[in-house]
Amino acid sequence: MIERTLAIAAIAFGLLAGGCQEAAQAPARGAANPEKYDRDRSLCQGQVDEYMQTRRRVDDASAGTFANDPSRAGRDGLSNQMAAYGDSRNSDKFMASCMEGRGWPQAQKAWWQRIGG
Repeated sequence: MIERTLAIAAIAFGLLAGGCQEAAQAPARGAANPEKYDRDRSLCQGQVDEYMQTRRRVDDASAGTFANDPSRAGRDGLSNQMAAYGDSRNSDKFMASCMEGRGWPQAQKAWWQRIGG
């Protein structure tokens, strides 16, 4: 019984390892039609930049309400770093969403890479 369980586990591991290896050898995004990929990427980048600028203006305007006391508005060094990190993460998500909408599927991260973000 134990030998059979080990054999099944070895087969399952072999299939999983083969699938991971096959996924690693998948062609790079945009390899099929690089001109269209570049064009779509530049269009998406323009949309994302415009959206992020608007969002930053709104956030800065709301923080301007407390311009006399930056710590009261939470605009000290750490919060500025956190805002920049959040903007970067949101920008990446919007870019991926835009590219997916144009027919360029994004690579899926492993579950342990998605936990922190």
